[in-house]
Amino acid sequence: MLITDGKIVSPVLVQTALSNHIPIYYLNDERPLNLKVNSKMLTTSEDCLDLLEKNDSNHPNVRASKLVKNKAEFRKISSSLNEDFFYRLFSIEELLKVNKESIPYPVVIKPNKGYGSVGVYIVKEENDWVQAVQDLYCDILLAKNIYSDTVVDSDQIIIEEWIEGDEYALDCYFDNRGIPVILNILKRRFANDKDTSDRIYYTSSEIIKEVQGQALEYLQKLNEEITLKNYPFHIEVRRTRKGIVPIEMNPLRFAGVGTTDVSYHAFNINASESYFLDAKPEWEPIINRPDQSLYGFFCAEIPNNISINLVESINHTSLEKEFSEVLEYREIESTTDRTFAVIFFKARNIEEIDRLLQLDLSSYINLKKVKEAVK
Repeated sequence: MLITDGKIVSPVLVQTALSNHIPIYYLNDERPLNLKVNSKMLTTSEDCLDLLEKNDSNHPNVRASKLVKNKAEFRKISSSLNEDFFYRLFSIEELLKVNKESIPYPVVIKPNKGYGSVGVYIVKEENDWVQAVQDLYCDILLAKNIYSDTVVDSDQIIIEEWIEGDEYALDCYFDNRGIPVILNILKRRFANDKDTSDRIYYTSSEIIKEVQGQALEYLQKLNEEITLKNYPFHIEVRRTRKGIVPIEMNPLRFAGVGTTDVSYHAFNINASESYFLDAKPEWEPIINRPDQSLYGFFCAEIPNNISINLVESINHTSLEKEFSEVLEYREIESTTDRTFAVIFFKARNIEEIDRLLQLDLSSYINLKKVKEAVK
């Protein structure tokens, strides 16, 4: 079953559901929602988790989703695989009073339940603490008007140690025997050492090769702890000298706002169809293919210093010209989400990706004219 809030839905996912006769259930649906114990379910948004919990809180996949969505609980679950990992949970009031000298820098602070990079801040040293906490507090106040408490928790904040190493995002599922199946591996690229945005993730045959084996081994060990079956998920990890260390696990969904479709463009792998049909990608031919290009997605977002309500229009044509090869340009119209386009692209080299990371997106945004008050 596909469960959707209908806000930002991939056209590939919709076509997959229709072609394979997969039942579609909407967030505001009035039909009864009947979930069998071993049934397959995929959501398009974490807003759907609240619906599932209200409908059947005892369903094993619903119970598991509530746990892994909670970052502190997920840290407890994964602690046997990643010993001595520092993390602490605070209320927002406690965070504002924390003795900054007691923090083992560098750390990351973020909502205990969150979405994307909302409220995520890297604090390298003590001098950065006060500003980071103030910025997080402002983000949380803004998020209350956009996301439900199921998606972003404004009450609890987690502080955890900064993980050194390359960052990857994986779309996967545990099959009916609990064996992990990897559908995509994306590498995350940052504009600078304090960047936490989700602007660009990219993949290639070489990226699959460099981390697939290690990631698969880690996921097998992880599922010995959580014992899930027929379960889709998106997991973010870092590869360190000690091995794979998880950042967070997003339950019952793949990469957000349809970005999982990068695997469709890069490797002809349809993630949702693979999950529903129990298909497993053959990675060996992909790893050994001659094509060594970089395939990625670019999440174009309205900068935080611009109010969504003040946006008149977006110059999509000009933004599209910044890419050497666009595979698909998806315009997104939303009154609540800051994402205004998802661009799937093919890059010649990493230098092109670095240039795209530095784009000032405000130059493609036309603002409404504000009428001056009569004095």
